[in-house]
Amino acid sequence: MLCQLEVVNYGLIDKVDLSFDKGLTAITGETGSGKSILLGAFGLLTGERADSKSIKFANQKCIVEAEFSIKGYGLENFFKENDLDFEEITVIRREIAPGGKSRAFVNDTPVNVSLLKALGERLVDVHSQHQNSILSERGFQFSVVDAFGNLENALTAYQTEYVQWKESIKKLNELKESEARYKQELDYFLFQLQELQLAQLEDIDKEALESEQDTLANAEQITQSLIVCVRSIEEENGLSSGITQVKSSLQKISNFNPELFALAQRVDSISIELREIAREMEQFSDRVSLDPARLQEVEDKLATLFHLLQKHRLSDVSELISLRNQIEEKVQFTSNLDQEILSLEKQCTTLQESLEKKANSLTQQRQKAAKQATADVAAFFKKLSLAHAELEFEVSQAKELNSFGKNEIRILFKANAGGTFQPIQNVASGGEISRVMLALKAAITKYKKLPVLILDEIDQGVSGEVGKQIGAVLKEISHQLQLITITHLPQIAGQASHHFKVFKTSDGQTTSTQVLSLNPDQRVQEIAEMLSGKEITEAAMTNARELML
Repeated sequence: MLCQLEVVNYGLIDKVDLSFDKGLTAITGETGSGKSILLGAFGLLTGERADSKSIKFANQKCIVEAEFSIKGYGLENFFKENDLDFEEITVIRREIAPGGKSRAFVNDTPVNVSLLKALGERLVDVHSQHQNSILSERGFQFSVVDAFGNLENALTAYQTEYVQWKESIKKLNELKESEARYKQELDYFLFQLQELQLAQLEDIDKEALESEQDTLANAEQITQSLIVCVRSIEEENGLSSGITQVKSSLQKISNFNPELFALAQRVDSISIELREIAREMEQFSDRVSLDPARLQEVEDKLATLFHLLQKHRLSDVSELISLRNQIEEKVQFTSNLDQEILSLEKQCTTLQESLEKKANSLTQQRQKAAKQATADVAAFFKKLSLAHAELEFEVSQAKELNSFGKNEIRILFKANAGGTFQPIQNVASGGEISRVMLALKAAITKYKKLPVLILDEIDQGVSGEVGKQIGAVLKEISHQLQLITITHLPQIAGQASHHFKVFKTSDGQTTSTQVLSLNPDQRVQEIAEMLSGKEITEAAMTNARELML
């Protein structure tokens, strides 16, 4: 149940701090006093969109915080699955910063709005008079029947599998589209792959090939030049002979001065290096030969390489290798598609067969639940001056599987004996729809346990004796769960165990909404004012006391 509610800087509220108890709580106040602001605060706690325009003072933070006693409501698994600390007294807080940024907390753990909404749906059922139209909404109609049949877990299991099935179908369609597209391109991919594979890219060293090409193309000139060089070094009056003479002369005088010795050593090194150079030139000359076949082979490899680089607009061999690997993957992917599609088709078929079984089971159970719902709601109709009205839940077979199974549900209504059933939104008046909604909420409380139910002017369009009957039904429901009702009827307010009055105050510059918890005498005064207006008569006071009995 809801234990405490604190609202700070929201709407016209500066700050209110309210304590709630079991049973029926009435919230009353003049039109425009701010009752809807409290409803908006509950909306924030249950994941509704936060709006910076709701902040009263733009430079201050808005805070809405509530304490719930949740022992015995089976929420332990929800907290565990969402990595939240389970506390018997759970605190939910929503904050809106001046800039409009919203934050939410559950027992001081930050949570996202979707998780807050999921928890809020398990803690609070808020019904506004503006929501009466949901009677015609598909999701609501299923939720009502499934509540009477206790089918929430069965539906969750079905919907989990249904999502898998839809995702599998989507993936299958995407694969088939890919298969058609890739098969159209497969011949081109294979041609490209063959061309790149024949190039033997791993064996290509572009720089080495270009160097070899230069050498082979100029082999004759290189050989002749090297022969001249070797002769210039080794012939009788060549460089080697001259260096030997220099070396001999320096050696004769090297002992006379350290610098001369060093010079002799350097000349000796030059002599050795010169002989080594001559030897390497001879070896290089021996390796270089006119080889037109090899030159053609090298030029062909380079031509192929440059063709591939230009064709694919790449700059080096590594990029060509990467491209070839990508094409290989595409070819392999296309080759594997048939098998993958076949496997996915089997998966889709298996899931569909399983869903059909689950859907058939849901249909059978819903048909039983619909009869139970009709009977339970009829019992409350008699208490709400709808004795001749009837409600029927039409469970029909759908052509295809949908997110709720293989059914369609319509809520049909007839207000008078002898009438014909029609969709409720087409035939029921505003007052009748309000009472139908109350009857549904009342009947469902036997099957669906919630900590708190909040009703916003469920008494719309009714008054007098009918209002008194609605009050009696609300009191009856409040024995099963905590019930908070925003009402304009004294007949309903009189049935409450607890009573808050919402009113506005002004200092001439700002207006504030206040909420007052009424004691018994104040309750009599408030109900009497609801009966007779500002001029409270003794008869109204007497009537108010009678309504509170």
